[in-house]
Amino acid sequence: MTTVTTPVNVIRRDTPVGRTRVIGGIMIAMALFIMWVFAFGASSKATSIITFNPLNTSGGAPWTLGNLTVPSRLSDVVLALIALGTGIETIVRIPAKRVMARFGFVSVLFLLGLFVWTVRSGGPSPTNFIDLTDILVNASGITMVLIYGSMAGIMCERAGVVNIAIEGQFLGGAFVGAIVASATNSFVFATFAGAIVGALLGWVLAFFAIRYRSDQVIVGVVLVTMIGSLTNFLNLTFLTPYQQFNTGVTPNSIPIPLLDKIPIIGPLLFNQNMFFYLMYLLVGAMSFGLFKTKWGLRVRAVGEHPQAAASVGIRVKGVRYFNTILGGAIGGVGGVAFIALHGQFNPGFTSGLGYIALAALIFGRWRPAGAVVASIIFGLTSMLASGLQSFNVPVSSEILGMFPYIITIAVVSGLIGRVRAPAADGIPYKQD
Repeated sequence: MTTVTTPVNVIRRDTPVGRTRVIGGIMIAMALFIMWVFAFGASSKATSIITFNPLNTSGGAPWTLGNLTVPSRLSDVVLALIALGTGIETIVRIPAKRVMARFGFVSVLFLLGLFVWTVRSGGPSPTNFIDLTDILVNASGITMVLIYGSMAGIMCERAGVVNIAIEGQFLGGAFVGAIVASATNSFVFATFAGAIVGALLGWVLAFFAIRYRSDQVIVGVVLVTMIGSLTNFLNLTFLTPYQQFNTGVTPNSIPIPLLDKIPIIGPLLFNQNMFFYLMYLLVGAMSFGLFKTKWGLRVRAVGEHPQAAASVGIRVKGVRYFNTILGGAIGGVGGVAFIALHGQFNPGFTSGLGYIALAALIFGRWRPAGAVVASIIFGLTSMLASGLQSFNVPVSSEILGMFPYIITIAVVSGLIGRVRAPAADGIPYKQD
């Protein structure tokens, strides 16, 4: 007797059911907070003004957007209801995909609700308007650096080497980039110099992790500590007495004709410096290379099952060396991009962005596109920590400064969704 088995479609979930419900509950809690604190914490007659500069001051724009005045309470009620609906839908449907995208969407709604409440007439802010374009442009700078860092991490960890040293690569690239940019007035030369420094740090990480099979996390932490101390020392002994090598030069923005005139999106995406456009190419190249080419297949094979990869002729150690050095170079360029935003080098001024970039790649499930989305969320959160201080929000600046790191801990601990790293990530390879 032949038994006919009916095929069963197995749905692969990004997030387990239990954690999906927890995430939905968090979104509902955020929605209720928007409703009771932001909406009903504002007078029914209070208004908030949203502006879109520098759009209105850009000459030759085919269209402009005037200031938008909205009722503060009603606006926050609408935002709260949208967030509430998203949270309820997540709990009821238990979607198999894009749970974290929903969480990111509600986080943005929470941010908007907070700003509307802050700048309302009669509110704590000295002004009753919020410049939406300016906020997004400022957040884009931090986001750009985080994307460089997360791409550096993905390049290494897809091949099985944990890159905790991103912070050190940022600092090394920023230090050398500041000197070269000041001496040559060229960020092209500075980019190459930063890439070389980052690549050297990547080689050191690879040398100890691959040849001597050292603990990769410990090696990364030691590199960060070493580079942090070394740049502090060199800043005191070299940059302080010879300030002509730390002049604070920054690259000019490169507007893309016509596209830079698009409302909000134009100044945000098409009127940026060279590092922002290089970021587009980097993300595109990595997404294509890792998932559409033979090289990417080999890298992922090495990161998942190095013994099986070696059995078909793939040089596991060679792939890991190459990817770790290349990842370090990307991290070094990220440090130069940070200098392009801030100008002068200051000791430790990356303030843990390397670790936040590491959280972004975990949040993004070791995929370039996911890391970009996560970096945007972290960039907005970091901007929130610094930007709200200027609006006189009745919360301590130290508390606001904790926001990015609280989210980082939540991500890396799996509190808002546990993810699976490449199977051989961080595991030393011993050749048979």
